[in-house]
Amino acid sequence: MNFNVIATEPFERKLKRLAKKYKSIKSDLALVIDELSQNPTLGTPIGKDCF
Repeated sequence: MNFNVIATEPFERKLKRLAKKYKSIKSDLALVIDELSQNPTLGTPIGKDCF
């Protein structure tokens, strides 16, 4: 199964602001996205097959 991780526009704006303060946040986020792509059920279930 293929899953796509989609960032919302408000998230991308906030990420851009945070990236100025935390230089490694983009690489850290890329690792999380990679892990989620491999194991989409990683995390806490919040209902209706969402994690």
